[in-house]
Amino acid sequence: MQNTTNDKHADPAAGDAANNTMGRSLNELATAFSASARRWETIVYPSLFAFILLAVYGFYLIYHLTKDVHRAAENIELITKNMQDITNGMNTVAKNMVLMTQTADAQAVSMKEMAVNMHYMNISMGQMRYDLSVMNNSVSRPMQFMNTFMPW
Repeated sequence: MQNTTNDKHADPAAGDAANNTMGRSLNELATAFSASARRWETIVYPSLFAFILLAVYGFYLIYHLTKDVHRAAENIELITKNMQDITNGMNTVAKNMVLMTQTADAQAVSMKEMAVNMHYMNISMGQMRYDLSVMNNSVSRPMQFMNTFMPW
């Protein structure tokens, strides 16, 4: 047993060299790991922040989109009700247009009758003018002759 103990104590420089090599290797590993972690931190943390920021903005947009779609759906319901009222109003207008068309047709017929009657009145007035002219010629000559005998 003493030999094994002596063997351990016999070569202390070899143990120190192994410890130094192991320590240097661990230091190099720690340094490399720290550098790698710093590189990852400079890439991952800003990327994570950007992702979170974009995700929050995306949820904000989705929230407002659903809110706007809900409001549009409510407005569509009101528009549907108003369209029904407009349809009823247009049906009333259509009925009134039929009545107006019938009235306009009756007025057109009356206007045609008035035009025909005016034509006949024009003919009658022409005949009356002619008759007055004939009467003037018939009465005025004998009256001129008789006026020559009258004292007044």
